[in-house]
Amino acid sequence: MTRPSPSTNPSFYEILNLPFPSTGLTKQQLKLAYHKALLKHHPDKAPAVAKENIPAYDANPAQKPTGQKITIDAITTAYKTLSDPVQRAEYDRVLRLDRSRLSAGDKSGNGTVFHTGLEVVDLEDLDCDENDEEAVWHRGCRCGDERGFLVSEGDLEREVESGEIVVGCRGCSLYMKILFAVQD
Repeated sequence: MTRPSPSTNPSFYEILNLPFPSTGLTKQQLKLAYHKALLKHHPDKAPAVAKENIPAYDANPAQKPTGQKITIDAITTAYKTLSDPVQRAEYDRVLRLDRSRLSAGDKSGNGTVFHTGLEVVDLEDLDCDENDEEAVWHRGCRCGDERGFLVSEGDLEREVESGEIVVGCRGCSLYMKILFAVQD
């Protein structure tokens, strides 16, 4: 599934001109939004739609157009993701998490992001799987994912100067700060 990137790309809800969160969204409303977005952004139809003066993002006036060109592929991906209940739930979870990261970083003024449920551990506290390519350290999370927190040798090399890395659980919104030191 495509992860949202709220800082650079419009969300699937913005692409389809739908409010987020949209708890009472029906399949019919989603389909109508999909067809409107196709008409609005289709290269052959866009000039005709512009003449009709259809307002952008009218479902949620607080949303503003991003100025980026929205492609037919982006519209189709948005529709397919939001029309599948499982994919939509996962997308909503990721979107909320990314938005909370952005707002937390913006509030602090220094780009530092507060992580819910941050646990601090040493690299030695994690289990290690070594293969021919690289070592991978992992630890189970309380959400039930036995390998929820994963960190690779490459991840550690990128953060070698700070001696710590923050890793999010694959199954929930918890984080773990892993402290490590490089020995010569």
